[in-house]
Amino acid sequence: MKKVISFMILLIAFVAFTACTQPAAQEPVTTLPTTIPTVLPTTTEVTLEPTAVPTTVVTTVLPTVTRTLSPTTKVVTTIHMRNNTFVPLELTVLPGTGITWVNNDDKVHAVKTIGTYAGKFNSGDILPGAVWSYTFGKQEGSFEFTCSYHPEMKGTIIIKKAETSLVRTPAI
Repeated sequence: MKKVISFMILLIAFVAFTACTQPAAQEPVTTLPTTIPTVLPTTTEVTLEPTAVPTTVVTTVLPTVTRTLSPTTKVVTTIHMRNNTFVPLELTVLPGTGITWVNNDDKVHAVKTIGTYAGKFNSGDILPGAVWSYTFGKQEGSFEFTCSYHPEMKGTIIIKKAETSLVRTPAI
């Protein structure tokens, strides 16, 4: 009996081994032609003759338009800091206007209000190349500001309600 069981185990191992080691059938391979037809580009020579171009002078008159600015208009205005000065030094804007300070200097600046409205805002450090913004509410007034690091730098923002003004608008 031991011989029969040993023979069966050997037979099963042989069948399993031969079934696993048979070579796989090869799939057909398609080959592409090795030569590619070449098409040579053709060139065409074009000669342009100079021609006279007529000149026309157009004169446009800019009309004068009366425009009333709305107090609800959201406007952002920029003040630059360069050479230890604010540019512009004084600015008149509508209530609700956002002001952005841009540090174009190579020094750190910090904008804060002084005078009547001291403490209204304080930017903290504005590094060279950085910006800081503040949006004013509906309160009118003259807001003086300075740089915490350079007290000689001073400016003023005047918040004033809309008035009718004459504005030159380009004709379309």
